[in-house]
Amino acid sequence: MVTSLAEYVLIFFAYSTLGWCMEMVYMGAREKRISNRGFLLGPCCPIYGIGLVGITALFQNSPYGYWMVFFSIILLCSVLEYFVSALMERLFHTRWWDYHDMKFNIHGRICLETMLPFGLLGTFALYRINPFLMAMYHRISGTLSNMLVAGMLLLLLIDLIVSISVLHTLNLPEGEQDHTAEISRRVWEDLKKRLG
Repeated sequence: MVTSLAEYVLIFFAYSTLGWCMEMVYMGAREKRISNRGFLLGPCCPIYGIGLVGITALFQNSPYGYWMVFFSIILLCSVLEYFVSALMERLFHTRWWDYHDMKFNIHGRICLETMLPFGLLGTFALYRINPFLMAMYHRISGTLSNMLVAGMLLLLLIDLIVSISVLHTLNLPEGEQDHTAEISRRVWEDLKKRLG
């Protein structure tokens, strides 16, 4: 069971990284090319981490059965995905994902095709992956685990500052379509120029 702030930080980072890997594999196979799917430079999609922190906090002690938890997770993930899409578009004037070409979408921000897998993955993570992660985490000594959590937070903060700084200097493509690959290419080109 997840009870401490450090454990929630671990959940956040584990699923942010797993979500990034899943996005890379899925979109790489779909688009036949590799591109960073997150808005951060590092291998991290925070929306997945935030989603699983929320799922864990709300449903780990749920007295309801799997189906109720499954549908509740679908609702939570859908609200989160819609809100984050709208927020990022407002902040950066571009879209990181767009579902207009898929059936049963709402403003291109969420769609039935992604809601069901998120429900399945969230339920599986809650009941199967979380206990495994916690068992592994508790095998590490307290000092080392605290250093690990602090190091992850520091890396996230640095990545966040650098990524947002680079994004605000770029002329990002506008419009209601997925510009993630183009944004990723421009961010890395800009970063190379700054470091070179």
